[in-house]
Amino acid sequence: MESSYLKFIKEFLDFVRQKKSIEESMHFIDIGFEYTFGATAIMFIRKEKNSETEVEISRGLSQKYITKTNGTPPSSLLADIASMKSGLYIDFRKDGGKYPEYAYLFEHDGVSEFYAYELKTGYSDSYSVIMYSVPGFKNCGDNKTEVFDTIFSILAYVLGFKRCMRSTSDSLQADSVSGLNNFKYFHEKLFQEIQKAVNEKGRLSVSLISINQLNKLNAINGHGAGDKNIALIGEIIRKNTRMFDIAARYGNKFIILFPDADGDKAKGILKAIFSEVESEFKKSGQDILSLNSGVSTFPSDGVNERDILDAAEGRRIEAKRHDKWAIR
Repeated sequence: MESSYLKFIKEFLDFVRQKKSIEESMHFIDIGFEYTFGATAIMFIRKEKNSETEVEISRGLSQKYITKTNGTPPSSLLADIASMKSGLYIDFRKDGGKYPEYAYLFEHDGVSEFYAYELKTGYSDSYSVIMYSVPGFKNCGDNKTEVFDTIFSILAYVLGFKRCMRSTSDSLQADSVSGLNNFKYFHEKLFQEIQKAVNEKGRLSVSLISINQLNKLNAINGHGAGDKNIALIGEIIRKNTRMFDIAARYGNKFIILFPDADGDKAKGILKAIFSEVESEFKKSGQDILSLNSGVSTFPSDGVNERDILDAAEGRRIEAKRHDKWAIR
């Protein structure tokens, strides 16, 4: 009879062969580990090249706990597992007294077993998985470290491969000045994400951003100055958006798709972008350009691409009439 963990690996590989996204692959793992291996809680922490960390995907944990974890990331644990060749497995029923420093990671009481692993993908950012089980992990035999190491090393390979394919694909869809995607690529992704939201009864938000007085800047300082500022804004947008957000540029506008985000979440990200752009403009003595943005949300503002884009454009115009740097 085929073991449960081998069956799980086969099902996972069949899943990723269907050209699933990075996020979908990780969701498959966190759902599967709950039902197949009895994980009470699991979270993937993304570590960026600037050393900032954030919980990207989780299951079995409250939003309050995730917010707390993001505010005080488990730096010592992440450093420990980054230096290890295998995952860190702890049976708290036997060895809990040896690892008191990890007890703060648990939202649940009475945790029996714990496992953490860094998914090394060869990119400047990486993921770490942290999971635990209150009753104890099941369906994985006696050598749980080996079983989990095998599964997460496969996931690391899949993530690395998909990141490579995404980079290759995105390079063909890129706007050369901003470094973001072009509008054709954005429109394709918007259609896909709306269909996904319809099927899953989910949500998404779209932001349309205008660069005010770009033509005036080009007339005074030349198009090179305009391109330099477009590139600066594009870099700040990439820095502040989430890994799975889609940002594009067309003309003197930027547009961002925020999957699984309401308007407040999108506006929070936009405020961070606007604040940094305004700060950089002041540092360089550039006082001509400014930004405005309008935000729309599916399904409350429309059920198709045209309605969503029109709603965002209408609010962008309203924001521009209100004040420089306004977001509506």
